[in-house]
Amino acid sequence: MRPRQAVSSVVPADELPRHPKAGRANWLHIMLVAAGIALGSSVAGVLVYDWYFDTVVVSLSSSLQPISDAFHDLGASHLKQQSPPPGN
Repeated sequence: MRPRQAVSSVVPADELPRHPKAGRANWLHIMLVAAGIALGSSVAGVLVYDWYFDTVVVSLSSSLQPISDAFHDLGASHLKQQSPPPGN
C-alpha cells in the first residue's frame, strides 16, 4: 500500500489576492499607533513626575526644613563672628 501524499494548503505569495493600498494603510496604521504610544507615554511621564514631585520632594523638603534652618543659623552665626569690623 502506498502512502498518500499530503495536500498542502499553502498558496504561493504571488497567487494571494492583494489590495493596492494595503501597504500604505499598514504603514499609516503603524505610524498612528507609534504616535499614540509616544503621546501616552509622555503624558504618563508628566503625571508620574508631578505625583513624585508633590509627594516625595515637597514632603521631604518640609520634613528637612528644621535641619536646614539649624544649619543656616550655624552658618550665619559663624560668618558674623569672623567678619572684620568696617574701617574708616
